[in-house]
Amino acid sequence: MLFIPPNVEFVIETLQKNGYEAYVVGGCVRDMLTGKTPHDFDVTTDATPEEVIKLFEKTVPTGIKHGTVTVLIGGTPVETTTYRTEGNYKDHRRPESVSFVKSLREDLSRRDFTVNAMAYNSKDGLKDYFSGREDIEKSILRAVGDPEKRFNEDALRILRLFRFSSVLKFKPDGATLAAALKFADLLKAISTERIFSELLKALCGENPAALKPLTDIGGLDFLGLTAAPDYEKIKALKTPDEKLFAFFYSGRADVGAALERLKASSKTKKAAKNMLTLLALPFPSTKSEIKEMLFLTSPSSAEEYFDFKAVYGEDTQNARLLLREITDKNEPYKISDLKITGGDLVSLGISGEAVGKTLEALRRLAVSDPALNTKKKLLEKAQSIAFT
Repeated sequence: MLFIPPNVEFVIETLQKNGYEAYVVGGCVRDMLTGKTPHDFDVTTDATPEEVIKLFEKTVPTGIKHGTVTVLIGGTPVETTTYRTEGNYKDHRRPESVSFVKSLREDLSRRDFTVNAMAYNSKDGLKDYFSGREDIEKSILRAVGDPEKRFNEDALRILRLFRFSSVLKFKPDGATLAAALKFADLLKAISTERIFSELLKALCGENPAALKPLTDIGGLDFLGLTAAPDYEKIKALKTPDEKLFAFFYSGRADVGAALERLKASSKTKKAAKNMLTLLALPFPSTKSEIKEMLFLTSPSSAEEYFDFKAVYGEDTQNARLLLREITDKNEPYKISDLKITGGDLVSLGISGEAVGKTLEALRRLAVSDPALNTKKKLLEKAQSIAFT
């Protein structure tokens, strides 16, 4: 028997007691059948949104036009959606209309892949009209119904296919893969935010090389790729930002431009900028060189840089030891690490631009010799430095 959390079970049982059908549906069922713990549970029902709202004390009409009401049970949200069919799709992404129906099978028939088109409750068991469980056992991704229709309706399903293939380590069946590649050009019509989300999940999956058939035909060249990404190196890297950077970097794209187009977060864009800055420097062999790297970026950026270089065959062990020693001992590398301030220099009669120049000169001295980083020694050195 599959497990349904108590708050979700309460929603299902409440709907059933009032004469409605209700099941958990989609990804949570797939995850349970593949031995994974679902991150969330969605409920599908033949009750209309208005009927759902009447049955529960606290609800939020999060997507009521499309049949979705969020039921709050003890503060925990349970997304509940009415069985529906969809009209013609516009822009190869969004349906022009939604119609509520009373048939679970009809609702499941509009979903993307058979492994996502199953429903379950503890009373009726598993509802699997399209052999999704069998496809899970065979590790196959297969479109529900006509794959060309599925991808032509919603082109984002193309990237979802490769994302699920990477995350689940499932292989698309022949007809589904052929249809996805046939309609790959439609991805250009999808919002860059959605492309970014699916692409990142695929790159962070267990098999990022699942994307290879798509990139081999140039399906993502509109993001700036001019060469085949190195999926083995992407897989070996640790963080999402590292993997995303390697995808574009090994694909010989303008990394900054690609991330800007995808509307990546400021954090991700900064991480990429720092990586490019460090890659432009010679690989460090001394503490002073590592401190200059830290001055330009940060310790976390240096760690990611060493991860990246290690994957590309560089021996980073000594550099990592030196970095750890610098951070453990709080050795100075920034002006703010110095034991004096600009005000201390002004008291010596130093003024104007000379203050900044003197602080930078003192920083460089302290980088080479951390023992100089005392107020007394730095003031003595400041007096011997002349700027005009």
